[in-house]
Order: sequence, then structure tokens, then C-alpha cells
Amino acid sequence: MIKLSFGWLFIAFIADLFSLFLLADAIGAWWTLLWVLAGMLLGVIVILDAGDTLKSLGGIFATPTERVEAIKETPWLLLVGVLFFLPGVLSDIFALILWLPTLRKRVLRSNKAEARAPYSGEVYEHESAPTSCYEQQGVTHVVIEGEFIEKKPNK
Repeated sequence: MIKLSFGWLFIAFIADLFSLFLLADAIGAWWTLLWVLAGMLLGVIVILDAGDTLKSLGGIFATPTERVEAIKETPWLLLVGVLFFLPGVLSDIFALILWLPTLRKRVLRSNKAEARAPYSGEVYEHESAPTSCYEQQGVTHVVIEGEFIEKKPNK
């Protein structure tokens, strides 16, 4: 296995810049400049989108499974954004490959039973309060029941 060090990163960066020279020779300097600027803009957009994903996790409407999935995918999206931001054809191609959802989900695939783990205990009612309890992996969870009243806005 190749040890990832600053030397290998430097060689990859030089190869990426060399790929820009080859692209400029093939399609022209102005089109290459447009390629670099579009890649940097796309990288900024992806990084900002990953940040918005993390900010939305604090909302009350996010379920635990949505939070786990977002936390798993956000570092990958940040890496994709940084790769797009770096000037070069090779980094853009690598970013496109990592940006594909099927590949990212295949890499991030984990044991779904741990993430969703339905309760395995029995449900029983308390007599003193309108709550229900269930046990999951030795931990008792209490669900408090309540009423919901919808308020209509005044016109």
C-alpha cells in the first residue's frame, strides 16, 4: 500500500497542473481559463451546499437517520468541493467520480441494522400518565403522548 505523504500530494498537484497545460494546448488558453473558473465556482457552490446541510441538522424536523446520513456525506461533499476548487483536469475528474451518488453510497455503505434498529422489547402503558414505554437493547424509552391543537393565522 502506498503511504500518502506530502511528497505524493505534491506530485499529484504537479501532474494536475501539467494536465492544464495539455488542455490549454488542445483547446486554447481562454477555454482553459473558463474551465478553471467554472470548476472553482462549482467547488464553492458544493462547499456552501455542504455547509447548509450541516446547518439544517439543528432543525426540529430532521430525523436521526437524516442526521446520520448527512453527517456521513458532508465530508465527502467538502472533499468534492475542494477538488473542484483546485485548478486542474485530474482533480476535476476525480471530483466528478466522488460526486456520483452511487459510488459515494457504495463507499459509505454500512450496517443499516445499526442505524435503524427497531425496538425489540414489549410496549406497555403506565397508569399514572399518558405515556408508553418500550425497551431497546436494554434501555427503556418513554414516549409521552399529548394533544395537538392547530392554530389558524388571524387575517
